[in-house]
This record gives sequence, C-alpha cells and structure tokens, in this order.
Amino acid sequence: MMSLERIREEGIVAVLRTESVEKCLQIARELYEGGIRVIEVTFTVPDADKAIKALSEEIKDALIGAGTVLTAEQCKRAIEAGAKYIVSPHLSEEINEVCKEAGIPYVPGIMTPTEYVKAKNMGCEVVKIFPGDVLKPVFIKSMKGPFPEFKAIPTGGVSLENLEEWFKAGAFAVGAGSNLVKGNPKENARQFVERIREIKKGSR
Repeated sequence: MMSLERIREEGIVAVLRTESVEKCLQIARELYEGGIRVIEVTFTVPDADKAIKALSEEIKDALIGAGTVLTAEQCKRAIEAGAKYIVSPHLSEEINEVCKEAGIPYVPGIMTPTEYVKAKNMGCEVVKIFPGDVLKPVFIKSMKGPFPEFKAIPTGGVSLENLEEWFKAGAFAVGAGSNLVKGNPKENARQFVERIREIKKGSR
C-alpha cells in the first residue's frame, strides 16, 4: 500500500498527544516546517477526528493518520475525517475489518510472536511495537530470525540517541512522540529527519 511505502521512505511517524485540537494543529505545523511528513493524531486528543480533517485539508503533501484507535467506531470516524492509515496499541479484528473495507493500512500494536502471527494472518503488513522502551531494539532483531519479513514501527522511548540502534536492528520506521514535541518541535523535527537521513545513507 502506498501509505506504508511512504512511512518507510520517511522513516519517522510523529505521534501527537495534545490537550486540544488547536495545540495539535500548532505542533503539527511546526513539525512539518522542520521536515516531518508523516503525522499520527492520537484519539487521546479531544475531537481527534476534527484535527485529522483539518490537517488533511491544510497540509496536502503530508500523510495524516490516526493513532490510539481503540474501537471500530473511532476507526470509522478517523477514516471519514481523512486518515490514510490507522494505528492501535493493541490487535483488533474489528478495527482490521473496517480498515480492510476502506482499503486503509492497519498497524496494530503487538508484543509477542503469537500476536505477530495473528496480525500477519489478518493481513497486516506492518505492526507497531509498543511499548518500544520495554521491548528494546533487540526484539526486532530476534523476531527477524523466525520471521525474516517482520516489519515493525517501535513507539515509546524513541530518541535521537537510540535512532541508529532501532534502524540497525531492522525497524521499518520509528514512531516518536514526547521527544519530538517537547521544547522546540520544529528544531527537534529537523534533527530527527537529518539523523534518519544520515543513518539510512550509511546503511546503503
């Protein structure tokens, strides 16, 4: 799917958890100015679907998706608002069905080989490793033993300092939240994008 290919190319998904739509839009704009092109609006944001709709209309060349999607109903709202991909912290057959029907990629959260096989059998090409700071980069490396096709996006604890470790372990892309948005989002974005570019260039 095109959205997944774009995520792989960019290498980073900015995960936004804010207390309002306005704050979400403001941070998203700053991240975009810093070079971020894939943005995930989580459903912990009040009226998250409004933020997704606004960003989809305003930043045409960015890939806007929804995160922390816990129910099929939230999933439908996100897709109606313009979400191009759906992420959840867990594995849900109901959410998967809604995404399949809409032709939108579903990236479920997994923590075990059993959950991964279930996700794969459901048709999910890419999974989210959550929490990343608990599972560590070695989890991806280990999973690629029995599952060479394992494509995962770690979220939680991803920082400038451990980016290289994640990509060297075989991460499909990374999801970054607080380390990207705290302080100066625009400058943080620039540093993350630049660092990922360096890492990818070095691995060719």
